[in-house]
Amino acid sequence: MEKKYQFIFMIILFIFLTFLSFLFSPFFHIRNFIFHSRDNFNKNNLRKSINQFYGNNLLFLDEEELKVKLLEHNLISEVKIEKNFPSKVHIIIETRKGVAWINNNGQKFIFSADGIIIEQKKNNFNVDLPKLEGFAYYFEDDKIKLPLASQAILDVLNKFEIEFLAKMKKITYQDNVFKLYLSNGSGVNLGQGTKLEEKFAILNSILNKQEENKIDYINLQVIKHPVIKLK
Repeated sequence: MEKKYQFIFMIILFIFLTFLSFLFSPFFHIRNFIFHSRDNFNKNNLRKSINQFYGNNLLFLDEEELKVKLLEHNLISEVKIEKNFPSKVHIIIETRKGVAWINNNGQKFIFSADGIIIEQKKNNFNVDLPKLEGFAYYFEDDKIKLPLASQAILDVLNKFEIEFLAKMKKITYQDNVFKLYLSNGSGVNLGQGTKLEEKFAILNSILNKQEENKIDYINLQVIKHPVIKLK
């Protein structure tokens, strides 16, 4: 009877060791990271920054450590990791987009809604985003910070497509009033910083229905009664 149990134990031990050997075998070593994003970006730079993870065992991949490494890149705002056994990792990336720019000491600082500086360009470089004028700002931890009242307009701009933002030349802020100037020079009075998302949605609708170069002035202070003056 004793020999029988010994034999069973040996079989179980053999299966266990074989299983362990399989788990730690090169079969599960990471060979490829596949990036998915709606935007174009330099994937080679990302691969270089995560070289340390190639060859690691996929079963024991530290996903949080990988995310932290990827989020060091300013353009990346969110990362989702999906394991594809036996040896692939799919990385779904959400990227930041520039929503506005400011002129700082002769340089154009293009930044995202959360203040991350995406690019710095010379003053003669054309940027298809609205310029902010009259806004108080300061730098903190390599980010551009705006007062809370002004931050609201960046959050709204972030919700719209880049094609809409490209129609705006600049946004000014004076005496608690926001004014916007289109690329053709037409003015838009947004009034105070209330219901900004609705005001921009109305503006977007107007520009989709009306040729921009025919518009002279738009008043959106009262969103129920927008005023449009044509040339």
